[in-house]
Amino acid sequence: MVRYRGYKVETIVEVEQVDVLIVGSGPSGISTALHLVQADPSWAERIVVVDKAVHPREKLCGGGVTHLGTDVLAHLGLRFEPQHFTVREVKLVYEDKSYSILGNPAFRITRRDEFDHWLVRVGEERGIRVRQNEAVKEIEVGDEYVAVITERSVFHARIVVGADGSRSFVRSRLKWDDDSRVARLLEVLTPEDSQRQVEFKNGIAVFDFTPMKQDLQGYYWDFPSYVEGKPFMNRGVFDSRARPEREKASLVDVLDSSMAERQRRLKDYKLKGHPIRWFDPRGRFAVPRVLLVGDAAGADPLFGEGISFALGYGEVAAEAIADAFEREDFSFSTYGRRLLQHRLFRHLKMRTRVARKAYLLNYPWLVRLGWLLARFLIRFTRWRDRDYQPGDAPRLLNGTQIFRINPD
Repeated sequence: MVRYRGYKVETIVEVEQVDVLIVGSGPSGISTALHLVQADPSWAERIVVVDKAVHPREKLCGGGVTHLGTDVLAHLGLRFEPQHFTVREVKLVYEDKSYSILGNPAFRITRRDEFDHWLVRVGEERGIRVRQNEAVKEIEVGDEYVAVITERSVFHARIVVGADGSRSFVRSRLKWDDDSRVARLLEVLTPEDSQRQVEFKNGIAVFDFTPMKQDLQGYYWDFPSYVEGKPFMNRGVFDSRARPEREKASLVDVLDSSMAERQRRLKDYKLKGHPIRWFDPRGRFAVPRVLLVGDAAGADPLFGEGISFALGYGEVAAEAIADAFEREDFSFSTYGRRLLQHRLFRHLKMRTRVARKAYLLNYPWLVRLGWLLARFLIRFTRWRDRDYQPGDAPRLLNGTQIFRINPD
């Protein structure tokens, strides 16, 4: 019998030695592995990914992937293959004021069960070992390795990557002691007639910030999506809690009233909810031999965008891991600085700053003024052009690699 922090391993198991153990097989975990293997294919034999779930598995998420995420995929040599809905117009609404961001596409909407399963298959095709249905039960950080006990094994890993979401077991078990915040989210799926629904016909996604008047620090959304090939509207509310000192909105009431305005009754549909840990540039992202990625580290508090940044975490984490082995320094003392210097996370830091200010100054007249100003300023950007293709990464289209520089 082996004992770790009082956790008993009662069966005789062989300890598995591994260089990198990734806990979680979502976008951030698989992205970390893919970036390592892209840099050096021999990494495939040095990585093990474990996950308590079995793919495809349900994952609550609006499913939006912007050019920030597709750029990361393109740098990995991946086309966006999972079924998705192409959004050509992002409509931002406050009361009777609105403005639109246009693009070809402005962003994509996918289902997380299909997207995550696709990434796992890509990882396995590139030689990465992904062990599903294997939950982590205990973690103990030592000087030479991290002991990780799963339902089936005991690992001694030189590095552990916590890629296990907003409710990260890795984070909680190691008693992460920073002041990170958690946003709230509710969503429902409503079956629709794609031939009659304007959002499907015109490729529109709606972000309605009018519920800010009900103390919501976020928005109501209407996203067209496909579930097993059938058209559904993904409807929900996002409450960032970027200003935790302010009164909490009733998410159920906000969702109920917003859906009623669209001739839908909330009680007719299955309601689901989950938290989102949001990014704090002052947060703690690593301890010796352990680093966090994806929602375990923090997502976007302004719009709740998670997938694109999760993919970006993988790029930074892979660089930090490779550097740690090269220098035999596993402190990860520079990981937080690496994140903040990366182009994607400079953008995320800006969103965090905007969220804190926007939801602090929640006065209707001020928000309406902001909408009018945004509608004016958008005329001077490429986002007024329906044919605008945002992004600056190599794109793989029909097997042909196309390099394009973002003119902005």
